[in-house]
Amino acid sequence: MTKKSIAIDMDDVMTDAVGRFIELYQKEFNEDLPDLRLPGRNLDNTVPPERLALVKQFPHRHDFFKDMDLQENCQEVVRQLQEKYEVYIATAAMEFEHCLTHKYNWLKQHFPFISWTHIIFCGHKNILGTDYLLDDAERNLKTFKGTPMVYTAPHNTHLTAYTRLNNWQEVADYFL
Repeated sequence: MTKKSIAIDMDDVMTDAVGRFIELYQKEFNEDLPDLRLPGRNLDNTVPPERLALVKQFPHRHDFFKDMDLQENCQEVVRQLQEKYEVYIATAAMEFEHCLTHKYNWLKQHFPFISWTHIIFCGHKNILGTDYLLDDAERNLKTFKGTPMVYTAPHNTHLTAYTRLNNWQEVADYFL
């Protein structure tokens, strides 16, 4: 019997990208940016307008994608998913110069049990042919041909057209 397949996004699904923005904002401006974690918040409606252009450049920095925090329970659940599904990591990695290498090294460090043959670096996720996509970005979910699943992040709490999974325990409950 052929296993069903799942493509899993990295940023704000496996990693805490919001936390990285908050961390860099604190270093850059010596101020907190806690509201970025509130439901419905994103850079555009949280960062002061005079700082927004600079903050949006954070992902272009050499170390932005390096050593991001792992989402709670992610590692354990992905390992369990592999027993029942073909699990692929599908992440956008072409827009920012240093991100491909850092993302690959992060995966090797935290997910050594995922083969390089199951890591997909892409620009658009509409090319994916998996049964499921677990992602936080609507632009990826709405063009996906299989079953899109939204992983909750502050910037996507308004989305209602997709099955929502709020954390990795809910991912386990749904798929396992």
